Amino acid sequence: MTGMFLSRIRVYPIKACAGTDVQEASMDERGLRYDRRWMLVDEQGNDLHQFDHPRLASVVVALADDGLWIQAPGMSELHIPLQPEQGTPLIAQWFQGLSEAVPASKEADAWFQDFLHVPCQLVFMPAKAQHVVEPGYEINQDLAAFTSFQYHLLGQGSLDDLNQRLATPVPMERFRPNLVVAQAPAFAEDSWHTIRINDRILHVVKPCDRCAITTVDEARGVMTGKEPLTTLAKYRKFNQKVLFGQYLLSQERGVLRVGDEVQVIE
Repeated sequence: MTGMFLSRIRVYPIKACAGTDVQEASMDERGLRYDRRWMLVDEQGNDLHQFDHPRLASVVVALADDGLWIQAPGMSELHIPLQPEQGTPLIAQWFQGLSEAVPASKEADAWFQDFLHVPCQLVFMPAKAQHVVEPGYEINQDLAAFTSFQYHLLGQGSLDDLNQRLATPVPMERFRPNLVVAQAPAFAEDSWHTIRINDRILHVVKPCDRCAITTVDEARGVMTGKEPLTTLAKYRKFNQKVLFGQYLLSQERGVLRVGDEVQVIE
């Protein structure tokens, strides 16, 4: 295969926890199905993130037909159904916005409280939630999950370029993309406006600005220092923001598969 293609597809069922590689994923009105549909919140409904709780990065979430299977160091495996328990709706908030949410599982609440040693609750975004993408970037009142955009894309060539500059290379997991494109030159995605994958049109709408979460070692759940952010800032800083990767939107429905050709339309 000589052209550009999808080399990895990653879904992050629980926001801030580790992602899982899948061979294919369905596209729905919020992005990849089950991507960031669950989130941990504190007693005020604010999200728990890796800035304060880097251990979340070590929580591995596997998608299955019967629900989510969740593992973490020192913890027994947890299973929760895809359909949440009945409970009183609440408003969940995070840095980029807020949305209606419903409690997901009392068993999960106890499990995460035991792991993190803080009061918290796992919530789920219901189908009727009207959270839209970041204002100013929506195309057709696009819906989003517990995030600001539907898809996050990064080229393998861009990571390879970064790793050539680092004393210790970092894995793709540091940047939490949904879609990884192989056989594209470094930072080629910066110039894309519209792409086609498996006959599905996706619009490239905004670069991803990076923060200290890139310094969290996902395998160990700890912050490792200032890299790769320090090196990225030397050559990927624009208007005081460190940019690496792109956010995408799409109204399309269908299935994306590892190996699918990626075509640049404009």
